[in-house]
Amino acid sequence: MTIVFIAIWELSLPESRHIAADLLVLGRAVRLMREQRGTSAEELADATGMSRHRIDALETGRLDPTYEQLLELAEGLGTQPSALVTLAEKLKESNEP
Repeated sequence: MTIVFIAIWELSLPESRHIAADLLVLGRAVRLMREQRGTSAEELADATGMSRHRIDALETGRLDPTYEQLLELAEGLGTQPSALVTLAEKLKESNEP
């Protein structure tokens, strides 16, 4: 048996499936933009002051970023927050039937 300990503030529980889907697509947008820029998750963590664990959680839809974190992510990626949101919207539309 494996026991895993995690700080309670690292957990994020989506309020609904809709929110979970939105967080997942935002995470995909962050990862896609990061990869397009040739930046590793570790480099993005360093650029934003966020932990690598938070970057991973965000990119997998397990973290709902605050507005300040969204600003930090955009700055770390050399873009505007609106560009991240716009990309997320495009990704969401492309997956809808």
